Amino acid sequence: MKPNPKLEKNVFFDINKLPAEKGLLLFGLSMNKPDRGGGGGYQTAEDCVNYTRIFHPSKVRKPLMGLNLIYSDFLYLYSDKPAPELKNSFMHQVIQHKNAFQKKVEKDSLDFQIQHGFNYMVWNQLYVGTNDFDVLFRQLKEIYSKDEIFQKYIKDDCDVYGREMGENQVNFYLEEILMFYLLTHNKVKLPNEYIENQQKWILWCYPGKPLKSTIYIYQLDPFKLMCPENPYARAHYDLESKQLIEFDRVDLETYTVK
Repeated sequence: MKPNPKLEKNVFFDINKLPAEKGLLLFGLSMNKPDRGGGGGYQTAEDCVNYTRIFHPSKVRKPLMGLNLIYSDFLYLYSDKPAPELKNSFMHQVIQHKNAFQKKVEKDSLDFQIQHGFNYMVWNQLYVGTNDFDVLFRQLKEIYSKDEIFQKYIKDDCDVYGREMGENQVNFYLEEILMFYLLTHNKVKLPNEYIENQQKWILWCYPGKPLKSTIYIYQLDPFKLMCPENPYARAHYDLESKQLIEFDRVDLETYTVK
């Protein structure tokens, strides 16, 4: 999808209807706190069920939608804390959240009749679902080292959330950005028993607006990824404002994350 210069900048709208083809919603789950997303939005199991209701049934043309919950546990190993301590904490957090979410959708089985349309993933599963993620990550780090505008937006994002711009935080953002970029362009295998890898569209969803640095990379498009069948390849759905943030509509000089 090529950027459209005629689009009004920083004006966003809700989705009326999802495509009438097989597709996936992706809910990215922060490990920053057990009950809140890294951007401030709530992500309890109950909240995630309610977020699902934003789309189902009102935006669904045909019952061809799956939902993958992606827990970002391994991403949070960019930390000075001991890895075993983090591993144990994240393991319990993921299991508790997954079980609580599953119980809620099973209890509401009249609303969620396609139970095998839900899938749960942890971050390191995404590595083996891509081709040469480590190579692409090194290339993105090289881009970052030379691109002062990219560096500026990473700093802006750190400042907005009160984070120190150390090596761990920069690597955290770079890996997160790259994985989002690959996911929305359908370059990562996404197991879902109902959709069976036949998705024509993928929509990344999160309670909060996307970071400036993320939008910058999509606009730069350094790896020239193509996914013309996905109308949401260059977009992010904000579950809080219920708006589709289309990256080609964003003027980064006037856009605010919060």
